Amino acid sequence: IKDTRGIIDAILSGAINEAPTKKIPYFDFEVPTSLPGVDPAILDPRDTYADAAEWNKKAEDLAGRFIKNFAKYEGN
Repeated sequence: IKDTRGIIDAILSGAINEAPTKKIPYFDFEVPTSLPGVDPAILDPRDTYADAAEWNKKAEDLAGRFIKNFAKYEGN
């Protein structure tokens, strides 16, 4: 709850816009690397996995699913 509250506070105050970020591969998400009162280990989803290779495998699969799903809407 503490970390969630810190993230929400950063969003509401605009502090999240000033936070340093890094890009998450496959999805091109910019995620903050630090926020006041938030454990930085939860900000990057890769850091929540014991095995980074497993995260990469799952992320690549999910990205492929998104691409396949959105392909049916091309031209609409």
